[in-house]
Amino acid sequence: MKLTTDQITTLKKLISYKGYPEIDLQYEILDHVACKVEVMLEENPKLSLDDAFRKVHSEFGIFGFSDLAESYTKSIERRYRGFFWEEFKKPFTTYRIVFPVGIAFILYWLSMYTRPFGYELTFPIWAVIFFFVGLIFIIINYHKEQKRYKNYVAFRSTNNFLLFLNFFIQPNFFALRYLDTSVFTFEFTPEGIFMSIALLTILLSFLSTFFIPRVLQRSIAETKKLQVIYKG
Repeated sequence: MKLTTDQITTLKKLISYKGYPEIDLQYEILDHVACKVEVMLEENPKLSLDDAFRKVHSEFGIFGFSDLAESYTKSIERRYRGFFWEEFKKPFTTYRIVFPVGIAFILYWLSMYTRPFGYELTFPIWAVIFFFVGLIFIIINYHKEQKRYKNYVAFRSTNNFLLFLNFFIQPNFFALRYLDTSVFTFEFTPEGIFMSIALLTILLSFLSTFFIPRVLQRSIAETKKLQVIYKG
């Protein structure tokens, strides 16, 4: 027998009560549950929907739907890691290289010909400032979209990019303190190694402000597609 719209809605609520409130995850679990419930109700029309659901849930073992949820979440995370590396490579392989190069030129010009509030800021320090300004805009945009898509695993999986940005925050704070100098050494000494790592970290964090927003945009687009399917 085919489940009615009301029965499907009830199943989604039951799945939510089991600890899976995310809309796309509910539908992923529903795909596996609905067919089995239909068979049970067809074999035993007197069986209630709740009882049929409980029997199906028990068939998944002591962990219930957790394996399905974990599998779905990991598939989303794998897809977004693919987005991450695709967007990371694009500035080096497409015309988009003009954006970081253009901004870098502007920052270099500022380091050479400006003295904000009487301070001489080096090129790396300007890059750090650009990173923190970009970080603010990324977080603001993320929280704005979070209000609309927080009930989707497909969007919540983008939280990983926050860990990536957090990795750069501390080194950039150190850079503000220790790299405010026009003399850089790259010799094989503790000071030279530390400075080389610090400059590389600044470079990567500078580039992240260009590709992280694009990863976020792609995750939002993916979530919008799911929203159209599940709420349409």
